[in-house]
Amino acid sequence: MKELAILQDTEQLHEASWWEAEPGGRVHCYLCPRHCHLHAGQAGFCFIRVNRGGKLYSLGYGSPAALQIDPIEKKPLSHFLPGSRVFSMGTAGCNMGCFFCQNWDISKSRQDQVRSQRVAPEDVPLLATEYGCESIAFTYNEPTIWGEYVIDICRAAKDHGLKTVMVSNGYITREAFHDIYDHVDAANIDLKAFTENFYGRITLTHLQPVLDTLQWLKNETSVWFELTNLLIPTLNDGAEEIGKLSEWVMQHLGPNVPLHFTAFHPDFKLRDKPATPPETLHRARKIALEAGLNYVYEGNIFSDGANTHCPSCGELLIRRSWHNVLENNLKNGGCPSCGLAIPGVWQRRRAAGSFGSAARSVAQRYGHINL
Repeated sequence: MKELAILQDTEQLHEASWWEAEPGGRVHCYLCPRHCHLHAGQAGFCFIRVNRGGKLYSLGYGSPAALQIDPIEKKPLSHFLPGSRVFSMGTAGCNMGCFFCQNWDISKSRQDQVRSQRVAPEDVPLLATEYGCESIAFTYNEPTIWGEYVIDICRAAKDHGLKTVMVSNGYITREAFHDIYDHVDAANIDLKAFTENFYGRITLTHLQPVLDTLQWLKNETSVWFELTNLLIPTLNDGAEEIGKLSEWVMQHLGPNVPLHFTAFHPDFKLRDKPATPPETLHRARKIALEAGLNYVYEGNIFSDGANTHCPSCGELLIRRSWHNVLENNLKNGGCPSCGLAIPGVWQRRRAAGSFGSAARSVAQRYGHINL
């Protein structure tokens, strides 16, 4: 794939949304709670939103740095088209500064430091169809910062019967939230901890905007969403914090929002911390279940905590091994034993149909991409 040159004429760049001009040629970006105020030539904290001549441009538009076919369980989503394939894509940059980032090679890079491929938004659903995917995920880095590209892909995806997924840190402003999430079918929001101290020191952001986003998702959208909490030894794995997080989810989001506790492995700037012991995830899951949550999962380890059980009768509904679905006993979205309706999105997509030839043609144009 060719490397994208960052220094290109403004006519070739995509003008951003969610900004306003300020005196002296500065611009104010209000896409995320950082509210970057940028002089001419400056980029925001995310690296990919830049002021060129008094206008804000998105360097991430149409320029994914990562393209991959994944199981939907990897996002992780356990109540959304289980066993299906998802076309995953990400760009460069991020609006958080997490010391433990596991995709730091792209999320902490500027657009000129990664190898990017120009992919038009209308081509993404055709590529996804050709590779047998039922949805498209905006993932790997923070998709909020390339929200303009996300929206245009979502619009194109609807025409092809594909669903769309945000895998996000939830750090977005009220002004931009509905503009993006009204186009999205599902999301996994990474609730990284439940203390302001952790967010401030370890992610260089704040907790409250993420909690706000979760409540907007619950109360103002039809987006199916699940939560992930990466447990890092000594930093956010205490029983008291896990209990408070679980109680907040129960009180503000309800018992049926799936919560994934996942295991940390040393990476980026947190190589001094040990990997999360399985026992920590088992304890966290027990705390969350005792708080009243119905669907609590363990990730990044082999565990029975990856399975879905009926909260009413205990019947095994979906059996998983890591990211693989081994058994799916759901019947019309419900428990085959007691009939309880299980919250989620279960209906699978039909075949590509008339889009098959168009998808093959587009895939041939991008044949140099290794998927």
